Amino acid sequence: MEDGSRFPFPVSRFPLLTSKRKGESNLKKEENIRILLVDDHNLVREGFSQMLELEEDFIVAGQAANADEALEKALELKPDVILMDIKLPGINGIEATRMIKSKLPETEIMILSMYDEEEYVREAVRAGATGYVLKDISQEDLIRNIRVLNSGGSYIQPSLARKVLQDIASMGKAKIQTSSRSSSIRELSDREIEVLQHVADGKSNKEVAKALIISEKTVKAHLRSIFRKLEVGDRAQAVATAMRKGLVE
Repeated sequence: MEDGSRFPFPVSRFPLLTSKRKGESNLKKEENIRILLVDDHNLVREGFSQMLELEEDFIVAGQAANADEALEKALELKPDVILMDIKLPGINGIEATRMIKSKLPETEIMILSMYDEEEYVREAVRAGATGYVLKDISQEDLIRNIRVLNSGGSYIQPSLARKVLQDIASMGKAKIQTSSRSSSIRELSDREIEVLQHVADGKSNKEVAKALIISEKTVKAHLRSIFRKLEVGDRAQAVATAMRKGLVE
């Protein structure tokens, strides 16, 4: 990605880059996770592609080298998850994320970067990214968190997450204090607080549903109600606002 001279993971960490073992059956199409790789270095994209394709439920649907190509490929392929580099030629990865999310709000985007500055993380979240990891992330953690995003969860590397939530909370405080609409002060129900606590713990919609013995559809309905009452647009802002108000830990 920013450094085209090496893979984001040491080559020695890759498993043997071979086809799937004989006898392994493919998962049903609806269970596969379709991934789009966006990076301006072909060698890096190929390294990621070979690594991810070893997972039986992962399909690398396409690759892109710049923001324009990423938007074109995203609209054509409609991937479930996009792995996005920040440093792209021309339009950067954060702006590319904003462009794609405006057209494909259901597609999850994980930023992969060398940058650990808080500003980059904040801007990525504001642009619509639901994941932000540094390139020193382990192969196992990357694979696990691609699945988390695909299940409706989010993931920011722990060393960066608290700063981002505090920043979003401070922005939400100013907005709520100046709002006179009744929806901004409407209390959450006990069930909505339960759902929000599980979201704050990093659980996906599926995991929340299992924990509360309700359907994923019901979880989504609760989240829509929570967003409306707190006047926020996504899970990260809802958690940050709830933390500030002492509703969740």
